[in-house]
Amino acid sequence: MRDRRMAVLTTGTRARRASRFGIRRDRRLLSLGATLVLVVGCAKVNPQPDFDAAAARIRDRLDVDDVFDPANEPLVEQKVRELLAGGLTADEAVGVALLNNRSFQSAFQSIGVSRADVVQSGLWTNPSLVIGTRFIEGGGRSEITAGFAQQLVDLWQIPVRKKIAEAQLEQTVLGVLDEAVRIATTTRSLYYDVLWRQRLDQIASDNLELARRSLRLAQVRLDAGETSPLDTGLVRTQVLQSENAALLAKRDLENARLALRQIMGMARWEDAWQLNDLFADAQLEVPQEAALIATAMDGRFDVRIADARVDAAAQEVDLQLMRVFPSILVGLQGERTEQRALPGRKLLADTARASIAAGQLTPPAIQSRGQRDIARNQIIDALLGASVQLTLPIWDQNQAQIAKANLTYQRLVREREFLRDAIVTDIRQASNDARTARRQFALYERELLPQAESNIKTAQSRYENGEESILILIESQDEMFSQKRQSADALRELLIAGAELARVCGGRLPRDATNEQSADETNRTGLNRRMSESE
Repeated sequence: MRDRRMAVLTTGTRARRASRFGIRRDRRLLSLGATLVLVVGCAKVNPQPDFDAAAARIRDRLDVDDVFDPANEPLVEQKVRELLAGGLTADEAVGVALLNNRSFQSAFQSIGVSRADVVQSGLWTNPSLVIGTRFIEGGGRSEITAGFAQQLVDLWQIPVRKKIAEAQLEQTVLGVLDEAVRIATTTRSLYYDVLWRQRLDQIASDNLELARRSLRLAQVRLDAGETSPLDTGLVRTQVLQSENAALLAKRDLENARLALRQIMGMARWEDAWQLNDLFADAQLEVPQEAALIATAMDGRFDVRIADARVDAAAQEVDLQLMRVFPSILVGLQGERTEQRALPGRKLLADTARASIAAGQLTPPAIQSRGQRDIARNQIIDALLGASVQLTLPIWDQNQAQIAKANLTYQRLVREREFLRDAIVTDIRQASNDARTARRQFALYERELLPQAESNIKTAQSRYENGEESILILIESQDEMFSQKRQSADALRELLIAGAELARVCGGRLPRDATNEQSADETNRTGLNRRMSESE
């Protein structure tokens, strides 16, 4: 009896200890779970620092005051109106485009997408939890199994994945910066196109007024009987042609303004604004090619994009080498064993067997509670242990992906070298175009236009005195109109060549480079006088 009481006490103590151990274990599990939730909760995507850094780089490269920022989008319209007030210069037009162009705003948002990829690359693979059960035929306690596993390859793959994602983020940022340079160049080109169209409109108006003056002169001579009606008819035809040219010039000017509105994101704006830049960039001086090439190699964003792509490809090679063992899972497994249900007792049969064994009428044996507890303690109730699951690289050692990554890396290296060769060619072509355009415009301003003006004055005087026919006057007027148009075309080519030269250099020309001086440099005083008169 004493042994039975001791067994019962021992069993109760073990049960209480097991209960306290279970509570402490549950608390530790809850604490671990809360810690994991806290760590996962800290993985937030905040692209604002990337937006700010990209905007700062654009402002520095393109010398603009404001760039689109998703956080300050409600202030965009106010800033645009401030830039439009008092007229619009070429630099202000670029500023409006970098604030209000919808395509550029869309490209800017891609930076946030890439930042999300960087955050994702640093997260662990979610663990796996497996729970299963099996029921016993005939009744009894069912078997329950549970497993918890965590991917182990994240330990050495996460750092490489983060480097790849960060290189891709840099590519995205550089792509946005390159798009900013493209939009700035396009905006300047369209701005100069509007100025060019304004000058052509003015030239067409001047030519119409000159034709009308010739018509009045021809009419005076006709009234005086000094010429024939044919002369008057020829001049009247020239007036009609000049009116048609003036109409076309106004149409082209309006279309050019619409294109400028589009690039500045103002296609649906009804605001009226004027351009007040008197061809400030017409005094283009082309730096030496060595300085241009050095600036382009150091500053062009597509070169840096190529560098980032090569870096990402090199990291991809390392990642594929690590994926020879694609999966290593470590975890815990537990099992609550099944128990067969005890069959019901047949008291008469048990009594008969006990009586026969004892030789007299004897009741069947009945276990005490302590005996039953001792029996239960001897039963294996649960199993717990660690597990490792490894994918063996027997048939696939990831050779194909490793080779693919290596070939991709080699391809990108050669594409980068090809890009650098193309940049040198672009620089030389753009600088050659700019120098030629500068010399051509100077030739028109210093030689051709003054000669055309002199010719028409002489023709008017000689026709008025009856020394030349009306055909000479018409021809000289046509030549004057043609020379003015070609001069305007040369000015446009010069301005656009300057914008293109800045683009191929990465957004701006060398700041400290020694500029080339040539004997045919434009006479700035005369040029400014002519531009002011044309405006």
